[in-house]
Amino acid sequence: MIPDQSMMFDTLMLGKRAQRIRKEKKLSIEALAKMADVNKNTVVRFEKGLSTRIETIYKICGVLNISPLKLVEGKLVRGRDYDIQKHTAQDTGRATSQRISREQRIQKEYYHGMQVGDLNYQLPGGQLRAKVIEISKKCEFHSHPGEELLFCLTGTVGVEISNVKAVLNKGDAIFFWGTEPHCYFNADKKKPVSVALTVVRGGEQDKDVM
Repeated sequence: MIPDQSMMFDTLMLGKRAQRIRKEKKLSIEALAKMADVNKNTVVRFEKGLSTRIETIYKICGVLNISPLKLVEGKLVRGRDYDIQKHTAQDTGRATSQRISREQRIQKEYYHGMQVGDLNYQLPGGQLRAKVIEISKKCEFHSHPGEELLFCLTGTVGVEISNVKAVLNKGDAIFFWGTEPHCYFNADKKKPVSVALTVVRGGEQDKDVM
């Protein structure tokens, strides 16, 4: 299944991709704006997904050494756009859906083709939204602001994030930016349902790099 084209060309997704490349190159917004010969506010608007002239996008991409087409295609880079943590026998951290359900009253709902239970926590400086997901089939592609962490509790969970495909076994986790189109599916042929914990941290931080 190919993500919806309107989502693939989402302006917020493109702006955040450019922002991550800028930060990887250790460029401040001011430095990028000066090198691209554009206003600082123009760079800010672009990275926030607001309307930006195509000529300006070409100038910004020129400084970032990436073509607008490559930015749209979005070949994700591990360590910058996503990362995977594999469970090992040495890991001591444990999390089970049984424990979570005991501690929280879960109201199930249907969300992007998945059965989920909401767990809400108020954190200093932001809102952390957690969901226990029961995955029986492939859900819809979706995207949202913020960072997302998916932790496999039981079974085997398949993940697609733009051009990246990964399979998580019990105890594995994947971190990625929610603005990238993503979906989950049950990759365990022996079990009809896999369970995962997904955590989304509010809006992405726009802290500059000096």
